[in-house]
Amino acid sequence: MFSNNYDHSIDNQLIAKSLEGNKAALTKLIKRHQDYIFNISLKLFLDTDDALDATQEVLIKVITNLKTYQGKSQFRTWLYRIAFNHFLNSPQRKMEKMLMNQQLQTVSKQMAVSTQEPAEEFDETVIEEVRILCSTAMLMCLTREQRLLYVIGDVFGADHSLGAQLFNISKGNYRVKLHRAKADLLSYVSGRCGLVDAKNPCRCPKKTRQFVKNGIVDKNNLQFNKDFTHKTSQIIHHHIEEVCDEVQLNLKELFKENPFQIKSEIDDLLNNLIR
Repeated sequence: MFSNNYDHSIDNQLIAKSLEGNKAALTKLIKRHQDYIFNISLKLFLDTDDALDATQEVLIKVITNLKTYQGKSQFRTWLYRIAFNHFLNSPQRKMEKMLMNQQLQTVSKQMAVSTQEPAEEFDETVIEEVRILCSTAMLMCLTREQRLLYVIGDVFGADHSLGAQLFNISKGNYRVKLHRAKADLLSYVSGRCGLVDAKNPCRCPKKTRQFVKNGIVDKNNLQFNKDFTHKTSQIIHHHIEEVCDEVQLNLKELFKENPFQIKSEIDDLLNNLIR
């Protein structure tokens, strides 16, 4: 999706048919993008329901405004500008409100569990749920714009030329903003997560015990470690970039190993919208 090798001709063919009233073509067009929109939204808002709501709102805007698309930019660029503008300007979501109320600081303290405390045995799927939740929660230390820049640039691998197009800014400005987001995230994470830096004390199995005990994770109703067939790293285009240091590399890989979720609810939303 964020590769320079993306086939835009397929989008153009589907747009032409969609504007002629072909609902099957419209469905296929949106399906090419909907899962990326949802996964970006999930990393921004850290809540499945909020991510689904935001995705539905974006799909409504894209479908209802498709007739205004004039081909002055690639459809992918046009669509994601709509999505990004919506994400950046939408009202505060649940986890963001928690952060403002400093409740998330309590969660952060629970993340830093004592290495002296014995770890209760949990299924690997539950421990992975905690790893995904915790790593994504780290992004909440950034502003919404920084989270979006980091997700697109470092997690989904858009190069600087494409990133500048998607955010409608110069390549120089894009590089500066992305670098600042990386630096701020690295500063927050470096002293906390043992997966990013082995010298840090926090470990997922120990953390899982407290997350389950305090109701942050329901081991019988996982929210993040389900509804996927691939990791994010398996569906993105890889390109060569300079790596600042080993910690920065570990940080990037931590997010890329999160699931790329495919939600049946989005198909239901799309079918209802098109009907």
